[in-house]
Amino acid sequence: MTSSTQPEPGWVVEGADLSRPSIARMYDYLMGGDRHVEEDRDVAHAARNAAPMIRLTIWENRKLIKRVVRELVAGGVTQILDIGSGIPARASVHEVAHAVNPDVKVVYADIDPVAAARGRELLADLPHCGSFQGDLTKPQEILQHPDVISRLDLSQPVALFFFNVLHFLDRDEVTAALEVYRDALAPGSHLAISHGTSELDGRGQAIGKVYAGAYGHLDYRTKDQLALLFGDFGLLEPGIVLLPDWRPEPSPLSSRLGARGAPVNCYAGVAVKP
Repeated sequence: MTSSTQPEPGWVVEGADLSRPSIARMYDYLMGGDRHVEEDRDVAHAARNAAPMIRLTIWENRKLIKRVVRELVAGGVTQILDIGSGIPARASVHEVAHAVNPDVKVVYADIDPVAAARGRELLADLPHCGSFQGDLTKPQEILQHPDVISRLDLSQPVALFFFNVLHFLDRDEVTAALEVYRDALAPGSHLAISHGTSELDGRGQAIGKVYAGAYGHLDYRTKDQLALLFGDFGLLEPGIVLLPDWRPEPSPLSSRLGARGAPVNCYAGVAVKP
């Protein structure tokens, strides 16, 4: 409960800790959702004060996700595993994928119980899709989870997503986990990552302090450091770039953002396993 006088919101599920801010719920607030409490909003406001462009960054990340999904599904991808998926928002991965191919199998995994539960609600009528609570730093538990085993065939190509989540976790744990995930994927699989950085200007460092204070950890990477997470996978064009510059759709806004060079403090890349 957020206070002794306020009832729990109707969306609260078992395991949800409302006394501490949640990354998923904070993002939900910034994207206009309704699954958040005062603690989450406080972090969001502090983040916005530190980096006024933060909401734009989050929306640019959502636009990136839609472009990646459309490109990959149009290219033949039929299985998607989205880890650290957050609370599904408008035009979620499964919605974008199914607009291209309704038979695509999508599985969401997130450590936040509210995010996992919301995913299950949205996928209730889609038996070939699933959503579960899981810790991405424990790849074997993720890959062997019943929702993954029953819906995805890991002997065939899969698109694996880590959007705007890895920088919240310990660097060594992420490096070790990504190696396991890469090894588990079949040849022809794709790995898509978006990741915050502080190498472009001071806003990345400022918001990093806010997140580290709220969530206990924040570990940004440079472009070269991010490239290491793809291992020997071959990066698709245009490589690792700022969010608006990954295969942008015709848009005056995207053009202006790309020209400015550092509006979003977040890189993105998509690679394929040889």
